[in-house]
Amino acid sequence: MKENKDFFRSQGGGQYFKREGDHVKIVCLYEFNPSIERTKFNVALIEALHCEPCEAVDFEKAELEVARLLDLPIVPVHQRA
Repeated sequence: MKENKDFFRSQGGGQYFKREGDHVKIVCLYEFNPSIERTKFNVALIEALHCEPCEAVDFEKAELEVARLLDLPIVPVHQRA
């Protein structure tokens, strides 16, 4: 795992992580429990899930998919604050 990466994907591909300073945004794509959450960043969590670095576009696709699963309104990335 590279420490300087900000985007990670769990080994199974069902969870995506975006590091935001001391916090992490977690997108969970499991259809039985899709979710988006923000919590303190913990390297041990990333390592325990055998996460691998991924690209920002992969995280954004996961974020859009979970919004669809949760029936949330979708705002295009370029229009976000």
